[in-house]
Amino acid sequence: MSTLIKKIAMTAAFGAAMCVSAAVTAAPVTDVKEYANNTATEFFVINDAAKYNAPYYRWASDDWGWTHNAIAGTFSSIKLDISAFDVDYFTQTSGEIDLIWVFDGSDWLSLGNLAGATDIWAFTSFDLSSYSWAQAQVNAGLKLRMDIDALNQGWAVTLGKSTLSVDGGNKDCVPTPGVPCNPVTVSEPAALGLFGLALLGLGLRRRKSAV
Repeated sequence: MSTLIKKIAMTAAFGAAMCVSAAVTAAPVTDVKEYANNTATEFFVINDAAKYNAPYYRWASDDWGWTHNAIAGTFSSIKLDISAFDVDYFTQTSGEIDLIWVFDGSDWLSLGNLAGATDIWAFTSFDLSSYSWAQAQVNAGLKLRMDIDALNQGWAVTLGKSTLSVDGGNKDCVPTPGVPCNPVTVSEPAALGLFGLALLGLGLRRRKSAV
């Protein structure tokens, strides 16, 4: 086997290995649900100025849900961040309790309540990485719903956005609605995979020129 062919074979193997590595860890993705992609039954608010407006500022009788876009792949981490305004949370038995529920494939499971302080946009984070059902539900499109003012004490809440990030995500988001998320750099496994493919293409080009 000639030296050139050996180099091409080694480059191909390197590129394939890097692509497999990137596929195993999956490309980081952040799916964002917000006003821009509201459906008829979703009520993420358009911007901060509308936070007290109907139908976005919602009460105990105004529960609603949303569904994230399906994300393909196998993930090492899954994180859900929900931005809410005016969550007057003090203790488990006093103050506003807004429960977040997730569909696990067969039933609805409580993830816990939104946390926050009065009149501040803030994310509440839920780590779904350890749940056995999370992978399949993210692949299918994660379904969520909210039980507003679960204790029925006269509280209301507005949601700004919901971000679902796998393997660290590819967007940097702030909780304030109407503020676009910023893209983040490609992760190292994905970058190495692309680098391997580039080397493979260069090797094939040299081989063609030599023929």
